Amino acid sequence: MAYLDNDNLQALFLDDAALAARHLQRNRCGALNITSGRVVACDALVQPERAPFAVNVQVRGRFDVELLHDKGRNALAVLWLRDRASLAAGDLTWALALREGESPEALGDGEFFGYPVDAGVGCFMDADTPAAMAERDAKESAGPDYVSYFDNVIDAEMGDDRSVDHYPLGAGSANNVVIFSAGWGDGTYPSFWAFDAAGEPVALVTDFMTIKGGDARDEDDKRGDAYKASLSPEKLAALEALGAAATGGDAAAIAPLLAAGLAGTNEIVPSLGETAIMSAIRTNHLDALRALLASTPGLPMPPRFYSIDKDQSYFDYARRLKKPRVEGMIELLEQAAAPEPRKGLLKRLFS
Repeated sequence: MAYLDNDNLQALFLDDAALAARHLQRNRCGALNITSGRVVACDALVQPERAPFAVNVQVRGRFDVELLHDKGRNALAVLWLRDRASLAAGDLTWALALREGESPEALGDGEFFGYPVDAGVGCFMDADTPAAMAERDAKESAGPDYVSYFDNVIDAEMGDDRSVDHYPLGAGSANNVVIFSAGWGDGTYPSFWAFDAAGEPVALVTDFMTIKGGDARDEDDKRGDAYKASLSPEKLAALEALGAAATGGDAAAIAPLLAAGLAGTNEIVPSLGETAIMSAIRTNHLDALRALLASTPGLPMPPRFYSIDKDQSYFDYARRLKKPRVEGMIELLEQAAAPEPRKGLLKRLFS
């Protein structure tokens, strides 16, 4: 069966809270002006002349383009041909978006037809837009400082999220192209049509395949979310305060926080993904580390959580950091790690 992650596509209909629980975020990045009804998805900087999809869109006008972000990467790009709020995900059917001459019967299990990306971006545009881009490119290339369409035209328009609603012939002209960064970057990515019960296309989605099952979380993320959910609001607040004191080097704040009994020095601070001890070591705060170790008998082993090496001690961690630790830190950890002599054994040895 050809590739189609239905859960990815269904995620487009989640509300913002449900998306956040899956570490996803929605962002509107423009509105595509459809003039011919023939829609193109492509790398606009490398292959703007790519043939449109075989499905012709009957509607005309401007239609929102949204992105679902996955940890700074674009997981899904969607062109809404109908208002999302008016659609019910369960009433839609999905099909791979094909160009003339492409057939799903030619695909093996997990395969797809998609568009190649070589400049790190994808886009949606009407099939009338490439002519406008070519006209703008001809004008720009006549100048003495011309480098490329991206360098001379697109780059200055792109926002911090690396997306742009670009009108080649200027604002108010007929055609535009909505460009956005493409998932993992260069690669090949499939697009899918959403059809209503009457068989009319209501959305076009490019899946950048950075997520599976509509969830951007990896196993570490899921463990972290489960751990955070297990904490009472009071304990969570105490751990976060302790983590802030450790990373900020606020040694004076540490003792009363520990005395309150809600936060431990060797417990994971959810927002940091590390313990307060590790935070003090990482941020090179000797006084904060001393305050943390003062309440701890010996030097504990870090909890086996997230991606820390299971056999790496705090002492090993400090020694392996590239930036030298502040004077006295390694010695403090070495002293804390040394086992205390057992008085009974010493008495027998010297009696």
